[in-house]
Amino acid sequence: MDKLVGLFIEDEVANINIYTRLFELQGLKIEYLDKLPQKVEEYYDIILQKNIDFLIIDFHLEKQVTYKGIDVLREIRKHDSTIYAVLLTNYELDDFADQFGDYDYEVQKTSITARYKDIAEKIKRACDLRKDNLMYRAIEFQQERESEAIRLLQEISSKIDKK
Repeated sequence: MDKLVGLFIEDEVANINIYTRLFELQGLKIEYLDKLPQKVEEYYDIILQKNIDFLIIDFHLEKQVTYKGIDVLREIRKHDSTIYAVLLTNYELDDFADQFGDYDYEVQKTSITARYKDIAEKIKRACDLRKDNLMYRAIEFQQERESEAIRLLQEISSKIDKK
C-alpha cells in the first residue's frame, strides 16, 4: 500500500519540521506549503493537484495570511465532506463538533507530540473508511448504470418481439 499523503497547513517552520518527522515515523507522508495561498479558495485545487489523503491544519496562520485554519476547513468542506482533517488549536472550540462532521478532529496543539501515534492511527482508519466509502459509491453507481442499460435492452427487445 502506498503511503498516505497529508497536507500540513501551517505558518511556523519549526512546527512543520517537528510534526512532519513525527508523522513520518508513523508511516504518513506530510506535504506542506512554503507560502500559504492568499485566498482560502485556492486550497481545494492544491489538494487535488497533490493528491492529498488527509489534512492537518493549524488554527492560527496569522504569520502569513489574514484567515484562520478553521476558514480553510470550512472552504474545503464546500467541495469535499470526506477528507479527514485534524485542526490544531491552542484552546477548546466549544462548537467544533456541531459545526463539522465525522471526518474532522480537533487536537490541542500542546498535546500533539504526546499523542501523535494515536492521531496517526485515527488518520489511517479515517482514510481507510473514506476509501471503502468511495469504492462502495463507485460500485453503486456502476450497478445503477448497468441496471439502466439492461432496462433499455429489455425495452428494445420487447419492441423487436412485437414486430
